[in-house]
Amino acid sequence: MTSNNPRDDGQASTLPVFPWSMRLRFVYVLYQVLLHLALPALLLLLLIRSKREPLYRANLAQRFGRVRPLTEGRVLVFAASLGETRAASLVVKGLLDEGVNILLTHSSPAGLHAGRALFADDIASGRVVQSYIPGDFFWAVRRFLRDHRPSLGVVVEAELWPGLMAEAAQRKIPMVQINGNYTERAFVRDTGPFGLMRGTFWKFYSRIITKSEERADRYRRAGVDPARISVVGELKFDLPIRDDMRSAAKAAGSQLGQRRTLTIASSIEAEEEELIAFIDQLRAEVSPPPLILWVPRSPQRFDAVFDRLRERGLNCGRRSDVFDDSLRGGEIVKDIDVLIGDSLGEMDFYYALADIVFVGATLAPMGGHNIIEPLALERAVITGPSLYGIAYPAYDAIEAGALISADNAQELATIAAAHFNNPARYEAFQSRTKGFNDQHKGASDRTVALLMPYLGGER
Repeated sequence: MTSNNPRDDGQASTLPVFPWSMRLRFVYVLYQVLLHLALPALLLLLLIRSKREPLYRANLAQRFGRVRPLTEGRVLVFAASLGETRAASLVVKGLLDEGVNILLTHSSPAGLHAGRALFADDIASGRVVQSYIPGDFFWAVRRFLRDHRPSLGVVVEAELWPGLMAEAAQRKIPMVQINGNYTERAFVRDTGPFGLMRGTFWKFYSRIITKSEERADRYRRAGVDPARISVVGELKFDLPIRDDMRSAAKAAGSQLGQRRTLTIASSIEAEEEELIAFIDQLRAEVSPPPLILWVPRSPQRFDAVFDRLRERGLNCGRRSDVFDDSLRGGEIVKDIDVLIGDSLGEMDFYYALADIVFVGATLAPMGGHNIIEPLALERAVITGPSLYGIAYPAYDAIEAGALISADNAQELATIAAAHFNNPARYEAFQSRTKGFNDQHKGASDRTVALLMPYLGGER
């Protein structure tokens, strides 16, 4: 559990004193040369992705530093994608409440979509200006920072772009990372023989506000001044639950009678075959078979998973066909084996409708996706063995009995079936989720309090 006060390792000045050694200059120049040589491949990748998601090629000039309208003195927030944008949303709102204007940037269309939805009124009023972050080419970042002259840069979670950090340091713009999520795998990569001193650039941050002591220790091992590290907890614990989603799930669940429901959340392609075997085993061991809600992480996998399950002879439906835009309808959901969650921004619905939630990127060695949202809805959570990306709060949840981690899909199915077939056992599992979320709240307020001194204020 995180304390109610930010934990600092000491006092630090606004800007780090960081000498550019000859070795570091060489590495940085080499990085920029390699980045520029990769530009044609990066543009091709952008084009390929834009065929599936047109927003990838929209506002292309922003990728090269031309962002309009021009601003001055705002807080630059870089929230790369959907998860980072949602995690930072209450911090952004807290800054807006303090009278601070925001330049909100992303690197993916998912982040752009989420930002537009979360801050529609503030974008309309001009208090939030939204764009893509420029690519890490020194001249693009330099142009962007020169045009907008932010008073502070805030980077969410795990991003470390040497070009952005170096150019901000040249302009004496303090950079702060919030919800810092430095994993052991990233640390090994950064400090290994092919890390090209990437980890050195952590030292450019004026402050790193991280979620756990385990993460803080990793930053210290990377050479960050302990006085620049604060531990405040995980921002995602503060995110509100959407009541409309919970109500819609209750209405849909009323059609299922005594039938149980399991949600597969944020799965990735590398674990899909194992999850299909997991479904087969679960259907064989539980009667009546539970309804499976499958929500792939990537929209590009919606149709592929649907088709693969149909090939196995399962009766599949799509959320877009079964429910209307307001999540009404669903009369046929009781007759479906697997419902594909082919929508964005509705995870509270899929979680609230579940009895047990499997969280993806854990059967494949990818470190795991967000377990906090289902725990906030007091849903029992199961995962595979790969938890390095969510070590906090996963191991806290395991200790509390609110999460069970299995070694493989077969063991996962055995665990889920045992709980579905034994109501008392399931109730005991689910009851251990109660209160877990509330014990970890408050990181957003603590983060805003630590940011305000960089803006000439206190909170």
